[in-house]
Amino acid sequence: MEYRKISLEELDKLKNLYAYENFEEFKKLIINDISNGIKNIFVIEENKNLIGEITVTYKSDSPNETIKNIRVYLGAFRIHKAYQNKGLGQRLLKYVIEEIEKEGITEFTVGVEDDNENAKHIYEKFDFTEIIDRGEETVKGRTYQYNLLLRKSNTKKLEKLVRKFDLGSKIIKATQIHGGLSNRMYRVETDKAEYAIKKLNKTLMQNKEEFGRINFAEKVSKIAEENGISVVRALEFKNKIIHEIDGDYYMAFNWNYGSHLQPEDVTDEICNTIGELLAKIHNLDFSNIKAEKSKEMPIRTIDWNSLVKLAKEQKKYYYKDLVENIEILYEINKKTNEALEYAKSNLIISHRDLIKKNILWNENKPTVIDWESSGYVNPTVELVQVCWNWANGDVGKFEFEKFGIIVNSYLQNVKNYKKEDMKKLIYANLWEAIEWLEYNLKRSLCIESTYRKEEIELAEEQINYLNYEIRYAMTQIEQVANSLEI
Repeated sequence: MEYRKISLEELDKLKNLYAYENFEEFKKLIINDISNGIKNIFVIEENKNLIGEITVTYKSDSPNETIKNIRVYLGAFRIHKAYQNKGLGQRLLKYVIEEIEKEGITEFTVGVEDDNENAKHIYEKFDFTEIIDRGEETVKGRTYQYNLLLRKSNTKKLEKLVRKFDLGSKIIKATQIHGGLSNRMYRVETDKAEYAIKKLNKTLMQNKEEFGRINFAEKVSKIAEENGISVVRALEFKNKIIHEIDGDYYMAFNWNYGSHLQPEDVTDEICNTIGELLAKIHNLDFSNIKAEKSKEMPIRTIDWNSLVKLAKEQKKYYYKDLVENIEILYEINKKTNEALEYAKSNLIISHRDLIKKNILWNENKPTVIDWESSGYVNPTVELVQVCWNWANGDVGKFEFEKFGIIVNSYLQNVKNYKKEDMKKLIYANLWEAIEWLEYNLKRSLCIESTYRKEEIELAEEQINYLNYEIRYAMTQIEQVANSLEI
């Protein structure tokens, strides 16, 4: 799927998304608005068909909707019916906000009808929380009442952080770039330099063990850097890397101008580099730091039957999928337990999450980021995990040849490798997937805590993905185990 601005020549495609009363009149007006910098339309395209749109208005008759060079209004937010409930609307909204913030815009407004609960919680997730006006609109004979919601870029606390630790005297631009399910990341340009600032999940940071985990990871990345591995490490101020600003926790990093690779960008040369990089990490001496081994091999059987029962009681749409997969989940769980029991006899400290999103590339040279998962791992287990990701198994396009290139490169560079039972250990890599599935099922079903609606939806997006990923992995895992001898 492609996210982009629409061109004037393809405006007719918008008829696929909305039944206009007089499209030719609309087309005439929108051509004028786009040509004069009053509006822009951003779309999602799949197979040359438009399946979603958002209109950005830079200049409105309403003084609350837009402010020149500061605030824009987002409207005509539509996703084709066949593509709804797949998270595409949120991805499009995120894309539009990020693109407009690059223009220096810091405020966004949206109109939300009183009875549109789905839109309300989506906008709340994107920090549209302040009601600044009340309006009314009539469309096709129906009158809507709506609130005008305002979103401001999260710069005030970032400015405090910047000034407190002498990262600059003012912020020139702050753009949210990504963050995943737990954290948020901002690209912050100041009058002094450019930084990546991570806002940590407040709920997780209430657990003191989280501070210890992050600080341990910093020690691991420091040793890696001292031994010639290119890393991005947190900036330290007053002997701390985690900084509290008005109840929120942040980490700051120097900005790295590298880029992430997409699955289609992973060449044989890249695979060779990845194998060599993993070997270098496994060759490091971490004997002067320790982690709790007992917490690194969670061997247990998940109570899938209880989760299925709750899903049925709560009438979750994924209930039937769980029922169909219950036997395979228990089978995988059994095999992962056997693999983890075998794996724990040979553990080293490593990165443990050396996947595409955690490596930045400059001219085919890798820089490793996000060391927070660092801890004890069986080297063969991590090797298989890395191979699976970089051979594109994670996106359902597994390439066995790339898998082999990474393995061979690793074996040529690693020291003191202990030969192990590959057929048994390969299942250990599925533990993370089934544990993550359990975690998201518990969030969706509100076990142990009550979650907001948007958090439940995020969990259910993960459930859909994990159900697919686990099934796909099982179709490939035997081939890998039977074809490789390590």
